[in-house]
Amino acid sequence: MNDIYKDLREQITRLVPFPDADWQDFVSHWHPMDVAKGAVLTKIGQVEDYFYYVHDGVVRVYALKDGEDISIGFSYNGDYTGAYDSFLTRAPSEWYIEAIAPTRLLKIDYNALSYLFDQYKAAERWGRLFNAQILIGMFRRQLETRSYSAEERFERLMQQSAHIFQLVPQKYIASYLGMTPETLSRMRNKSR
Repeated sequence: MNDIYKDLREQITRLVPFPDADWQDFVSHWHPMDVAKGAVLTKIGQVEDYFYYVHDGVVRVYALKDGEDISIGFSYNGDYTGAYDSFLTRAPSEWYIEAIAPTRLLKIDYNALSYLFDQYKAAERWGRLFNAQILIGMFRRQLETRSYSAEERFERLMQQSAHIFQLVPQKYIASYLGMTPETLSRMRNKSR
C-alpha cells in the first residue's frame, strides 16, 4: 500500500518539491481504488467527481461518434487520468473512462483537491504546472491529428511509447491513430 503513495509522491515531486509537513495532509485525501478490467470509471453525461493517479494497469479514454468507438488516449503506470475538463468545470463528461486491464488507482475528489490547492503552495504550484503539461500535450496532439499522415502518427507513437503495444489492444491503438486495425497491422509488420 505504501508503494502507491510513494509512487504518487515521486510523480508530483518531478514537478515541484513538496514539504514533508504538507505532504501528510495532501496524501491523506487520496484513496486507493482497485477496478476490474472493463470497469467504467466515468460515463458520458456524468460529472467527473474524481481525479485519478494510475499506479498499475491501463485506462482508456474514449468517445462515441455516430456509434463508432473513438479512442482519445490511454493512461498507465505513473499517469493521471479522468475526464479532467468535466472535473474542473463541473459539467457533464463528453467521454468514457474505462479500465482495459485490472487497475489500481488513487483517487481524489474535486472538493478535496480544491481545498489542497488553496491550503498548500506546493499543491497549487503542482496543479498549475500539471495543467500546463496537459495544455501542451493537447496542442501537440492537435498538431499530430491535423498535420501528420497515418504513417507519421504511427512512427511517432513507436518512438515515444512503443511499449503501448504490449498494454493496449491493437483495435484501440488503431482508433487512437485514426486508422483501421488492418492498416495498423500492416504498418507494424513493415516496421519489424
